[in-house]
This record gives sequence, structure tokens and C-alpha cells, in this order.
Amino acid sequence: MKTTHLPKDITAKKNTNWALPDQTVSLDDFKAEIKKAEQGPFINPDEFEQRFEEWKLKRGL
Repeated sequence: MKTTHLPKDITAKKNTNWALPDQTVSLDDFKAEIKKAEQGPFINPDEFEQRFEEWKLKRGL
């Protein structure tokens, strides 16, 4: 993933998949997404374990 200091209107795309190679993401967009992620929602370890076990059962693992 590359970060640039280009204006948002040049690099802003809806539904940009940052996991794909050669994606350009503005530094402002990157920082905004980090702030959004830091605000949550978060789950506790017990809830994670429960959801993970349910997911495994659905997949037959």
C-alpha cells in the first residue's frame, strides 16, 4: 500500500480495497480510517472465542 499527500478528490474512491497491490491511498484517508477503527466496536476475548467457535461449527471445522 502506498500513501501520498495528494488531495482527497484525486485519490478518494468508494470501496477501495487497500489489500490489493498498487493501490494509492491519501495520508488523510489513511489517518481517518485508523481513527475510525480505534473507536471500536471491540469485543472481549470470551465473546471472540464464542463467535470463533460458532464460525467453526458453521464451516464444519
